[in-house]
Amino acid sequence: MRLSLLILLVCLTGCQTAGYRDGLEERLSRQIVFTVDADIKAAGLAGSVGSQDENTDRQLEALINRIIRSHHLVKVSEWSIGPLGIRAVLVEVAGNDTRESAAAKLAADERVESVQFVSRFDLLSYNDPYVHLQGGIQEDNIESVHEIATGKNVIVGILDTGIDRTHPELADKIVFARNFVAHDPGRFDFDDHGTAVAGVIASSANNHLGIVGVAPDVSLMAFKACWQDPASRRAACDSASIVKAMVAVLEQQPHILNLSIAGPPDPLIRRLIERAVRQGMIVVAAVDEQKPAQTFPASMPEVIGVGNSQTAGPLPPGSVIAPGVDVLTTAPGATYVFKSGSSISTAFVSGAAALLKERMPALSVDEFRAQLAAGSGYSLHASPVLDICQLIAWKHDGNPCLSAVVIATDKDKYRINAPDQRGDGVRGTGYPVY
Repeated sequence: MRLSLLILLVCLTGCQTAGYRDGLEERLSRQIVFTVDADIKAAGLAGSVGSQDENTDRQLEALINRIIRSHHLVKVSEWSIGPLGIRAVLVEVAGNDTRESAAAKLAADERVESVQFVSRFDLLSYNDPYVHLQGGIQEDNIESVHEIATGKNVIVGILDTGIDRTHPELADKIVFARNFVAHDPGRFDFDDHGTAVAGVIASSANNHLGIVGVAPDVSLMAFKACWQDPASRRAACDSASIVKAMVAVLEQQPHILNLSIAGPPDPLIRRLIERAVRQGMIVVAAVDEQKPAQTFPASMPEVIGVGNSQTAGPLPPGSVIAPGVDVLTTAPGATYVFKSGSSISTAFVSGAAALLKERMPALSVDEFRAQLAAGSGYSLHASPVLDICQLIAWKHDGNPCLSAVVIATDKDKYRINAPDQRGDGVRGTGYPVY
């Protein structure tokens, strides 16, 4: 089968249609998520007839319906958040009431565990409208890295848009896939963004096709919490769909979770990410290039934030810089595309985490953060610059990275002159523009 190289003109942040943006914002502007305690006694339902197992769902449903009626709301959906012991309800404000007023009333209701607005989250893959073949990166020692680790027995979860599960680079990688976007049930395999992220992480090696991923032997779990407008190609999510997907993430327990999303701080998403990290998951999230310090969830201390050379200013503490400009990756329909943005950078770090996880199965997020710093002799905005070869190989006998030279235009921009703290000597001559 011949694969075509598709060079797409993608514009995921600036070229969206006004109607798409206005429709999404209008819908979100009237939505609220409230939660109730799933425990009968804690929810104020003690004394009901029948056993707890028989009556919990019915009693909670009755409680939720009473809350909705008393506040004149319209229910959109409802789901359990088992890891937190709560049930979440997505509602819309009816009539002339405002979302702020309705949320304040719910917050004062003793039956309600928490209340929050539904917020928009964006997928952080910006692209210039004129994508060209020049630039990018060449990791000269990736073959040497793959002699040491390829991501075997490691699972990476991707919370994003859908992924083309039929792409020959990815078809044998995906062990779990589920859609959490109710209004977009049929486009899972046609979504660009998730397919691009998956390709950076996991594209197959030695298959006589186009590219190789950072960790070509990983398994992938696809959690579709975001959607793509067919006309504008703009991809976005809302906090309710992300929460639903995060519940499944906690149930499926991938070793690493890739989050190429950014939005306003969200209490439920925060709680679920904190739970994931406590379970031993490494969570990697994209930093918004325009407002890096305020990026959520990348600014959470439990999360590894990722930016690139386009990031405007210091990153959140503990973040890392990784490739993110003109990176060739997979696209729907057995094709390939050049992509840019911190989404792509995040995928590089998730792939690197999978390589290190293969070598260190008990690897924690704190240990990974320390290894990222130890495996880099370069920094930008006071954050270490990812060096996959050194990260994976610097303690390996016969380190293949000592003479590594990464080729790129303006390769001296991030050059440092300090001796290598690992005692391996100064390596290479520079680092590429990402």
